[in-house]
Amino acid sequence: MKIAVCDDEIHFIDAICPMLEKWAKEREIKLTLYRFMNGDDLIDAQKSECMDLIILDVIMPLLSGIDTARELRNTNQTVPIVFLTSSREFAVDSYEVKALNYLIKPVDAAKLFLVLDDFLKTFRQSENFFTAKTADGFQRIDIADVDYLEAQNKQVLVHFSNDRTIAIRELFSKCAEIFSPENGFCCCHRSYIVNLSNVERFSKTEVITVHNAVIPISRGSYTAFKGTYFKHMFELTESS
Repeated sequence: MKIAVCDDEIHFIDAICPMLEKWAKEREIKLTLYRFMNGDDLIDAQKSECMDLIILDVIMPLLSGIDTARELRNTNQTVPIVFLTSSREFAVDSYEVKALNYLIKPVDAAKLFLVLDDFLKTFRQSENFFTAKTADGFQRIDIADVDYLEAQNKQVLVHFSNDRTIAIRELFSKCAEIFSPENGFCCCHRSYIVNLSNVERFSKTEVITVHNAVIPISRGSYTAFKGTYFKHMFELTESS
């Protein structure tokens, strides 16, 4: 999980980050924290990092927290935002930019944990989705809808079960972490990852999906692919 904290007062960032680390540790969450002291740096970072949650101070010089949030929303960023404010008068503005919640400074750890726990429920429900970077911004992908992925030059083509294809600007290695055997996928070739539930048949050289896609299997990947496939099918049978 990636959480960004943006506040122009460094002492506040130093105060809230240990709270976030404690919350994540208690819930056994692997957490990466990002610290920003102005909205411009946060906006630039969000273009590539795609935070899972942003904790954002309302009152900051130059670009306020509300204006920062507006800028994020104008670029189709749906990232959840929790505002920090010293006054409740900004609550109305926070709803305008579809904020998840807001907290009064100084932040109480117990109240922060309640807000984070509410966020966690939604976050876990969305774990079957992958928000990928595209040429136009970000695309939310339902993992179950993907037939296979194909590395092509410096991008990855995502082929969906409904014959739609999109290009995403993500490392193939990152895709392999998301579209993993734990999520029902297997890398059968250095350039291909296939949805195991969509495999119609396979040989030592290729996979045929139920949507008639023909995907190569590299010589060194066949044994591992076969083992992963049958393990996946056994788990499906056990759970049904």
